[in-house]
Amino acid sequence: MQKTKVVIASVLKPIDDTRMYEKFGLSMAKTSKYDVNIIGFASKNIKAHDSITFHPLGTFARMSWPRLFAPIRIFKLYLKVKPDIIIANTHEILLVTIIYRILFGAKTVYDIRENYVKNILYTNVFPRIVRPFLAAWVRFKEWTTRPFFNEFILAEQVYRQQLRFVPEKAVVVENKYKIPQGGSLTQRPLLPDTVDLIYSGTISGSNGVFEAIEITEQLHRIDSTIRLKIVGYCALKADLVKLHDIIKDKDFVELLGGDYLVPHATIVEEIANADFGFVLKKPNNGINDDKLLTRLFEYTSNHLPIIMLDNPTWISFCDNFNAAIPIDPNNYDSQALYKQMKSGSFYDKGDTAISNWATEEPRLLATIDSLKA
Repeated sequence: MQKTKVVIASVLKPIDDTRMYEKFGLSMAKTSKYDVNIIGFASKNIKAHDSITFHPLGTFARMSWPRLFAPIRIFKLYLKVKPDIIIANTHEILLVTIIYRILFGAKTVYDIRENYVKNILYTNVFPRIVRPFLAAWVRFKEWTTRPFFNEFILAEQVYRQQLRFVPEKAVVVENKYKIPQGGSLTQRPLLPDTVDLIYSGTISGSNGVFEAIEITEQLHRIDSTIRLKIVGYCALKADLVKLHDIIKDKDFVELLGGDYLVPHATIVEEIANADFGFVLKKPNNGINDDKLLTRLFEYTSNHLPIIMLDNPTWISFCDNFNAAIPIDPNNYDSQALYKQMKSGSFYDKGDTAISNWATEEPRLLATIDSLKA
């Protein structure tokens, strides 16, 4: 039986990105119905797979000419691969994806991973003067290409309310935790010799990395066995310089990554070795108020207790399992926090299986299968 050719494409995600490869790619490949092709920027951690082909774009900065022309390179790869289905993983390739559909009849899917307009307006990635123009251009593309997409997939439930261009039939496929092949969920020792804290994922001030360091420093003064490992990539040079400056004299803080991408398998290993995880992503004009972050799924799936910003949405989710200690990083009692960490009982109720990718995979496959009909 001839397999259906699928392309999953992004400009600023690596080809082994967890959503594109580990979740979407591997889920489709294991059905033996799809020939999966993934387009993204180059990664040193490419894994061979019989039904998945990687098409690396190389690397480039967020503000650069290579990024501006990356959609043209992706269109050329469309012509080379000749896909039956295209899953556009970012707004930057909407136009070239629709042009390919008009010319060659491929089915198209827009996988919306972020509220891109809010991100552009309220983060420091782009110069302030150009943000309104970039945001308007992105929303214009999303509205004008909307009629040409066969399906919309949303990574967050809240995007149904936030994004008015999204049709009612859009399917929510959350970014839940994918248990590594051959892996198992973490079993932690009851009496660890040290208290290991972890901050994982994108490293930035807006994600609370500096608050995580400050909280760790306060706890370390109470208990010298407490330490922090920061694991991830920092895209903003100013934040990376500040991070190195802050931790240079703190031997209880270790950085893994920073100026390079850390393989997701390594992040999972570090989560397994940790005793508490930080989730301190700032609200930032409401961008994050109602989002269930990937880290919440990763930590709860691995029964990792969480020191967490007192966000009502996150508190409600973690209360299902008694998974977290909510705090206000600007007003907290470090002694009380330490006592909760040492004496608290976590994950004594609920079923964390709801945080696993297995709950989302059938919905994804049903959506993609419907495009073949």
